[in-house]
Amino acid sequence: MQDTVTRRRAASLHSAVEPIVRFLEQESILEIMLNADGRIWVDEAGIGMYCTGTVMSSDDAERMIRLIAASTNAEVHENSPSLAARMPVWGARLQACVPPLVPSPVFSLRKPAKIVFTLEDYIRQGILSEAQAAYLDDAVKARKNLMIGGGTGSGKTTLANALLHSISSTKDRIYIVEDNLELQCSAENMVQILVQPPLYTHRQAIMDALRLRPDRIIVGEVRDGAALDMLKAWNTGHPGGLATIHANSAMAMLQRLCQLIEEVVPTAPKELVGEAVDICVHIHRDPRHAAGRTLSGIIAVNGFDKNNAWVLEPFIEHS
Repeated sequence: MQDTVTRRRAASLHSAVEPIVRFLEQESILEIMLNADGRIWVDEAGIGMYCTGTVMSSDDAERMIRLIAASTNAEVHENSPSLAARMPVWGARLQACVPPLVPSPVFSLRKPAKIVFTLEDYIRQGILSEAQAAYLDDAVKARKNLMIGGGTGSGKTTLANALLHSISSTKDRIYIVEDNLELQCSAENMVQILVQPPLYTHRQAIMDALRLRPDRIIVGEVRDGAALDMLKAWNTGHPGGLATIHANSAMAMLQRLCQLIEEVVPTAPKELVGEAVDICVHIHRDPRHAAGRTLSGIIAVNGFDKNNAWVLEPFIEHS
């Protein structure tokens, strides 16, 4: 009986997403967005965001959202008009709203990466210079702890996957923590943990990591007090970590870490931040660039001085 229900839901979902199925199946499309006017926008690798000219009816959109909700035992209605869930079949991450929050259903579908860009790809696209790529590759090989910062849709995860490609060439045991399966790692010795708050949180996953013999601890996105546990783990025998964070600049990434830590302790230990984080890399959306993104800064963090300030060294490319 359950198999029959699942097949019916899958068939109904295929029917509802018919207007956007070509975008779901096109590997270069990273994100699919529906606005209240019914128009579909996409974010495409190497091109950026643009309107496709495709229109999706509010009925199809609402049916799609309700079917995805049902697949996760959730409900969407006027008393619960927002949904965050993973889409069956295609595995895209959905964030959706329905009336009365919006005049007509809207959503954003973030697709899991199928194409893993390497640092060499970033050089070819003009996002990284050869010197910047070599600096980051050397930092990974030297087991530095790296933070990648940027805004929503800036390409943090894609850059993290490029660095994971470099990490995969080592013989290290990799432990990955994320709440959406977006990181791609081809390392032979790897554990990938999917957290499901409140049942299983980032903090619990990072604490459990210490008992699972990791060489490197990777966190898909730092967004709460688990930042403190991550930094402690990085600073106590598990160097070579990697994480992403929302921030407006390379320098702002450290302050954002402190804000997250202060969700669990009154005062962030800035000395620990300065000791545990070795390099901050910031990327942002840039419609003027052919690839739609540019690197806005790389800063080495060399500790915390007596003047209560981080010792920062911006990467400067010498001609």
